[in-house]
Amino acid sequence: MRLALAHLGRQESLPRLLKILVPLVHQAREEGALALLLPELVLGRQGEEDLPQALEALAGESRMRVVAGYLAQGPRNRLGVFPQGPFYDKVHPFLALGEEGDEGVEPGEGPVVWEFQGRRFGLALCYDLDFPELFRSYALMGVEAFLVGSAWPGEYGELLLVLARARAAENQAYLLLANRADTGSPSFAVAPDGHLLGLKDEEGLLLFDLDFAFLEAYRTRYPILRHRRPEAYRL
Repeated sequence: MRLALAHLGRQESLPRLLKILVPLVHQAREEGALALLLPELVLGRQGEEDLPQALEALAGESRMRVVAGYLAQGPRNRLGVFPQGPFYDKVHPFLALGEEGDEGVEPGEGPVVWEFQGRRFGLALCYDLDFPELFRSYALMGVEAFLVGSAWPGEYGELLLVLARARAAENQAYLLLANRADTGSPSFAVAPDGHLLGLKDEEGLLLFDLDFAFLEAYRTRYPILRHRRPEAYRL
């Protein structure tokens, strides 16, 4: 299954976003991708009530799934799959002292699984990567790949790679992360064994083929989830 992610910066308005996004969606479709992952808060922290409708229309017209991060009513930091959902609200708002974060944002209620083409994808946003419990919950729900929208600060770029590779490897799942280019951190994909499949630090598209036959064989050879002993370490 071929998926694409877009490494692009925060846009100041919906028309400006669509001017950049429409060609990317069509390029991804022409290159065989079935879905395109966008970063967290593609319009920054400003709300834009017309954004979901615009993405719904673009996804429908292009016959392409578009997964995008934006500020929804609540307010909530949301990652939505267009057209028709599902929609994930960030479970762990970033509230670090002294840094711009998710102040005033309501936390989401829990994990959201997107079922697509017979596969199960777990949705997450940025700071969620610091919480392995969320990703393990997804793995126990049968998720095979994580889609993460992000606006991760460049000064912590090394930490981002460490966390993403750990979340993929410990759950034996693919992880695709689309980061906002204006933050200084890259966008990339990680394989179920933790190795980096590819990385992009300039604006544009990155495409990946997810090999689910490899995933199934790898999980059979190293059945980490079956070897868990939750009775020995209650949290």
